[in-house]
Amino acid sequence: MGVSCEEPGTVPMKPTRRQLITFAFPALVVSWARAADVLSITTVSKSGASGVAGRLLTEIYRQAGLQLKIEVVPGARASLMSLSGQSDGDVIRIRSYGQTYPQLVRVDPAYYRLSVRAYSMPGRNAVVRTPDDLQHYSLGAIRGVAYASELTENHPALTLTQNSEQMFRMLQAGRLDLALDTTVTAQSSINKLGLKDVVESPELARFDFHHYLHARRKDLAPRIGEVIRKMKASGELDRLTAEYEAVMTAAATEQPASAGSQRSSQH
Repeated sequence: MGVSCEEPGTVPMKPTRRQLITFAFPALVVSWARAADVLSITTVSKSGASGVAGRLLTEIYRQAGLQLKIEVVPGARASLMSLSGQSDGDVIRIRSYGQTYPQLVRVDPAYYRLSVRAYSMPGRNAVVRTPDDLQHYSLGAIRGVAYASELTENHPALTLTQNSEQMFRMLQAGRLDLALDTTVTAQSSINKLGLKDVVESPELARFDFHHYLHARRKDLAPRIGEVIRKMKASGELDRLTAEYEAVMTAAATEQPASAGSQRSSQH
């Protein structure tokens, strides 16, 4: 969704201090007794779609009797850490992601689904009805996010950004005609930046998102998948998804854009 944010390049140094997602909801954070028992999973953001997925996965792990730590890193680093085994997996990736990387194990079934759309500012007169229409405009997308790569291949005027908020700042400044994003993450950025009258395209694509584990943890995939199936069957997964998406959108409205994000948008 996602959502994720850089293309893989050189392998970065393993961070010495890891940023944990608390999601502002302590009850959703799984505690642990011994660090050796904790699965460390990467994600690209603590807001938007990644934030919602992180909350969902935290609850899934709790019901599976597993202990979870979620670390926020840029998209490329998230990939590199999970592929190299520095982390135990990724919070969310599209279904086809694992086909390229045999060292990762997809957890079935999918536990999150996202709609992807193009966004523009009033006055740009951008008309987008299908993915092919994206080719006619300068386009922003989040670096290292698989769904964006699929929809922007060979685009003649593509700008890759570090995150959704940076992309929407560029859209607001007139440096882009369109911003490609998932609906949840886009709405979070729009609310956070206080943008008005943003024009939204019809749905351009819809992706099922899966949790991925490094191969050394593959024995846990059936256990986690069984919990997902039960939560789907009972309706609990749909209920929690709607609840967490609403909370995330509301939180973005109340939280001003950070100074750090403002600085990053200038690079």
